[in-house]
Amino acid sequence: MTRQNPAAGLDLDALYEAVVSWFAPEALEAVAGPAETETERIARAWLAKGGKRWRPFLAACAFLSFQERREGEAPEDLRKAAVAVECFHKASLIHDDIEDGDGQRYGEKALHSQYGVPIALNAGDFLLGEGYRLIGEIGVADGAKVQMVRAAAWGHRSLCIGQGEELMAKRAHRPVAPARVIEIFRMKTAPAFEVALRVGTTLAGAGEDLWPALARYGEALGIAYQIRDDLADWSAGAAPGPGTPRGDAGTPGEGGQPSILLSLAQERATGETKRFLEAAGRGLLAAEGSSGRLARVLADLGVEESARRLLDRYRREAVTALEPLPSEGLRNVLERVVGKMFAGEGVRCAAIAGAGRGRGEANGPRTL
Repeated sequence: MTRQNPAAGLDLDALYEAVVSWFAPEALEAVAGPAETETERIARAWLAKGGKRWRPFLAACAFLSFQERREGEAPEDLRKAAVAVECFHKASLIHDDIEDGDGQRYGEKALHSQYGVPIALNAGDFLLGEGYRLIGEIGVADGAKVQMVRAAAWGHRSLCIGQGEELMAKRAHRPVAPARVIEIFRMKTAPAFEVALRVGTTLAGAGEDLWPALARYGEALGIAYQIRDDLADWSAGAAPGPGTPRGDAGTPGEGGQPSILLSLAQERATGETKRFLEAAGRGLLAAEGSSGRLARVLADLGVEESARRLLDRYRREAVTALEPLPSEGLRNVLERVVGKMFAGEGVRCAAIAGAGRGRGEANGPRTL
């Protein structure tokens, strides 16, 4: 499993395309069985809809980095593990939209906006159960299943704590300090990446000795991912703060999610500008032109550049976290994953830029 460089030919572009295809309706039915009830159909349609699929992609990368042969169809157990990881994520999005009051996701109505809160809650709970069912059906030793369930349960618990911190910050109607925003990102978003990595490596037969490094990597990756989303929203012209889309949200809604850009601005501002930003953080800017003013204030305070420096810092930390890994193949793949997830983000650290020298995505064999 840890031979000299078992993952050098892993084509991340081809693998990503394959993972996305696993969530087509017919592919989901092949892995999870037919959707026979209305609850199953609603949850299955939500699972198939939208999203970047980074979490199942990470699980597949972690598993395949240990495999010497990757030709042909991906093993059914890998597809079950990947779908389980996405079930957990999609369930969290349903609950998150309800708690934040976000009426849209993926550019259309959120699930609770389509069916009402009770049905949406039930579909989210069903997806959690579906994820654990799929893990239980994977053909590995019971000890490995226990490790996967432990990882998923830990991730679920951490996400809920992070979401609770976010909801309490919203309830307090006070500015959220940048350090606390980062901590919420660490608790709420990063665990899903770590769970995917733990599930993938456990499926491959790797031991728990990898988990500390994977935890540090997943944490830094998750924080960088959320900062990148804030910056993407800013670049697209969306005013950061309440209603700003988070993660895979797609369009602004009615939530009160923390924004690193708004938090940095609130920390720097004084006087009337500070009061204006506090009103923005509480969702009180209803007057016409307020969004444009907010954009100008954030630009004047230079928070975009500060956020980009934070993004680069956590991308670097993700790569550095991989150094203790005993598996060169896993380290190689996860370094290249950082480059793929943050492609086009400007300055890249030397470790990322150098990862995969001589074996770029376009040059590798078109195999999984």
